[in-house]
Amino acid sequence: MGEPQWVQFSAQRPKRKRAELACELCHSKKIRCDLQARSTQGHNNCTHCLSSGKDCRPRTSKRDKARQVADDRLLNPLTPPGDIDSHNFDTNAFQSEPVGTDLDIEIPPALTHLSSVNIYQPSLPVACVNPPATESPQQAFERASVVSNDTSQNWRASESGTNRYVVDPGFLQVYGPENADDARNQSILARKAPNFLDESQPDLQQSFVETYFEYCYTWCPVLDRSSLSADLARSPLLANALALVGTHIQPPMLPHAGPAYYYDRARMRFYDDEEPDLITCLKAVSLFYWWSPRPPSVVHRHSSWWWVSVVIKHCQQAGYHRESETDLAVPEVDLGLRRRIWWTAFARERLTAICQGKPCVIDPDDCNIPEPTLADFSESEDGGKAEVFIYWVRLCAIIGRIAKYLSRSSNDASSSFPVHHGRELINWVRSLPPHLQLPINSNHTTNFNRDVHLLHLPYLTIIIVLHLKRTSSQSLPQALPPATLAATCLARILKDVLVRSGTRYLMGITCWYCGMAFIALLQASQTEHLRLGADADLDILTLAVKQLKSMWATANVFEQGFERLRGKRKSPSTSSEGPGLADLTGDRVNDPQLSTKEVDMHDGIDWMDYFPFVTAQTSVVANQILAQQNANLFSFDNFGDTSLSHFQDLFEGLDSWTDPKLFV
Repeated sequence: MGEPQWVQFSAQRPKRKRAELACELCHSKKIRCDLQARSTQGHNNCTHCLSSGKDCRPRTSKRDKARQVADDRLLNPLTPPGDIDSHNFDTNAFQSEPVGTDLDIEIPPALTHLSSVNIYQPSLPVACVNPPATESPQQAFERASVVSNDTSQNWRASESGTNRYVVDPGFLQVYGPENADDARNQSILARKAPNFLDESQPDLQQSFVETYFEYCYTWCPVLDRSSLSADLARSPLLANALALVGTHIQPPMLPHAGPAYYYDRARMRFYDDEEPDLITCLKAVSLFYWWSPRPPSVVHRHSSWWWVSVVIKHCQQAGYHRESETDLAVPEVDLGLRRRIWWTAFARERLTAICQGKPCVIDPDDCNIPEPTLADFSESEDGGKAEVFIYWVRLCAIIGRIAKYLSRSSNDASSSFPVHHGRELINWVRSLPPHLQLPINSNHTTNFNRDVHLLHLPYLTIIIVLHLKRTSSQSLPQALPPATLAATCLARILKDVLVRSGTRYLMGITCWYCGMAFIALLQASQTEHLRLGADADLDILTLAVKQLKSMWATANVFEQGFERLRGKRKSPSTSSEGPGLADLTGDRVNDPQLSTKEVDMHDGIDWMDYFPFVTAQTSVVANQILAQQNANLFSFDNFGDTSLSHFQDLFEGLDSWTDPKLFV
């Protein structure tokens, strides 16, 4: 190996910058203060104040008001440097304070790939205020990966960790190439200078409150109207978290900072322990669920999994998962609020477990907290939304048990179909009161209820997951009739949403719902009598994902996957791009008339019991399936007592699915 090359600096040096942080005592005596340097080491006083026993009070600079913005954007030590890209920092807002930009740097050939680096100047971390005059290429590379717009550098910075972390969204292996590409392409996005009103402006804040109660309260009932105004006035953390929700779901047309800005401010305040009240912290962090700037293709601390886990751990540390007789002395509204916070985190954690192949964090055997009831909600709130939340929590509990069962049985060839879980799902859908039943039994939905429609999305998706099977690790899952019928019902729900011109209230996990339905309908499109209806449903799913792109970065992964998989359907099996769809799905025996075994009942379960809301008018695919079912043409081929042997690949590859070579 040759001698290492070094980045050479000319003799010209930038003008020394004034310290951004100094104490009042040192400033008054005109002596050098090292408070800024010591703060990076965890100290809250300077050497002079420490030696003299004085109270070290930081001095607020009056030279440049723009530094107040910079102070809000100091890099949090709990967030890895690579996460800076999620904040979309604005560099133009800091031009009033020039930083040394007249460095004459000679970059050796080995570092020419860093020539496109845009040095991130505003609000530099304290530790980097006085960088060394020289640094090795390796040091320059590591520092540049923090601030580079070069996407390959960001990928290299995270690539070393992809084999150490378990990031496997179950059947998302189907969209592995797109997920790997997205992991490479996550980068810092430039954003225009924010021309916004203060988040405390009453009109803006009132619109955020209305947005929350209209679109979010059903799935996150952690705020109460009676106390919200006082809570927002007292807690900047909660105010910024609510502004995040409001600007992301229904952005006002007045100038405002945007969700990334509010998220960054709220996150900083949370990590800095600025909010002393635990309940208020849990409320605010629960609202972070509506902001996920990057998909889980790489490990980062901005994902829903991360923030849900933060809420769960804080609740467990405070003992909210268990209730005793002494807790009954707490005012009822507070006890009900604690339950709502806990069950919100519980339901989200169960959904993420099945979606991303994560282990369930909460063990129900460790908890004795009662299930949510209407008594846990304020009388001033909408009872219908509270009722939907209660049934949603019950459904998510079933989904969590299914996720745990499949993850622990995936390598057991003798495992049977989880009949007891299938019955749990049937009992759940039958237990719904009439006003919460899915109204898709006609061609058009005349009594559209947004919350009822969204309540059935995870229900239909888990039916799809239960009735997808594989024959080899290289093939796509094969959809059984219940999966196909559930997928067309899911597409019908999204169609009802799209015709009403509203998708921004859909949560990020809706991308995964679309992805699972796409797998089932893609196979149905290979069957002659289902092709027309299946193609129409696939178009609905594709359009929904395109709309979700404006909200959730994960939608990009699915959109690219949809294009690739539909393209393979049109290409021959011998295409140079890889196997065609027939090879991937095993559709050589796709015609149901080729079936050799007809099974309408599975261990006492009639799979049509999953769908009490389905009629021939629900969709074209539903009409065909019902007709075929009446003619006894659909079956569960080879789906007998050892059916779960086909699920051996469901949770396999948990340690390596992010490897791009896995899907070549």
